[in-house]
Amino acid sequence: MDHIRIGIGVSSIGRFLPLIGEAAGLFEKENIAVEIVNRQDEEKVVEDIAAQTTPVGTPNAPSLIFSRLEGTDLVIVGGVLNRPAFYLAAESTSITGKADLKGKRIGINQPRRMAGMVMLALLRRWDFNIQRDLTLVDLGLNDKSLEALRAKEIDAALLPPEKAFLAEHEGFRLVADSLDLDCHWVPLATTRRFLRENLDLVARVASIYKESIRVFQSDPDTTLKEIRRWLPALANKPHVLEKCYRLFAEQFEPALTPSLSAIQSILAEVALQDPRAGEIEPASLIANVL
Repeated sequence: MDHIRIGIGVSSIGRFLPLIGEAAGLFEKENIAVEIVNRQDEEKVVEDIAAQTTPVGTPNAPSLIFSRLEGTDLVIVGGVLNRPAFYLAAESTSITGKADLKGKRIGINQPRRMAGMVMLALLRRWDFNIQRDLTLVDLGLNDKSLEALRAKEIDAALLPPEKAFLAEHEGFRLVADSLDLDCHWVPLATTRRFLRENLDLVARVASIYKESIRVFQSDPDTTLKEIRRWLPALANKPHVLEKCYRLFAEQFEPALTPSLSAIQSILAEVALQDPRAGEIEPASLIANVL
């Protein structure tokens, strides 16, 4: 039997495919003993993949690109989510649309991370000048945006689906989303060195991710049971849980194919912070194992 440790960066449904696959017996079917490690930090997942502590994992795309710029050999072997699914949640009485953000306090986490990068991209798209038109409130490395909204420390924030739909349930208004941004969000990644030495194992893991997407989409009972297990805060909120399920069922890439245009777009976003990213060819980040 082969053994593999798989790293996930955050407790998000977008990272739960190996948990779904394990619950459905897919790893056992492939004769793979799997350990799934939730690092609760995107940067640590990248570090663990590079060090082969967890040689396969799902970081966010910017973290992978920044690591490549620092000299790692991380490579994308599957496109789990080719578009970012974030929602702008806002205080509901004074903000009814994007135009009402002018003069307001907008929470943002680190710009190097996906939500922060997407927030900046959306503000540019909406023609806001971040120095003049609104106030960005730095919420640091660990995203505390929903807590800051509840405490009225900010007026709006970009949230992942689980927190966004929970915020909506609590009375906040969802005024916009990032679904039409063609920016790669969640890759399945390893290193080129590990791939060279373990091609068959990585290919089987990728095939399990692909099959897990099919299970996710076709077997909601198994899927929702696992989501409730790993996100207990949603277990007693069936409406929120159902909205999250429907969103990810639609957004997962069933063929696990990375989108070159989406990778090009996220490279362009990273290049605004580190121009060297503009020199990377999207295809050079991908290794086809399926």
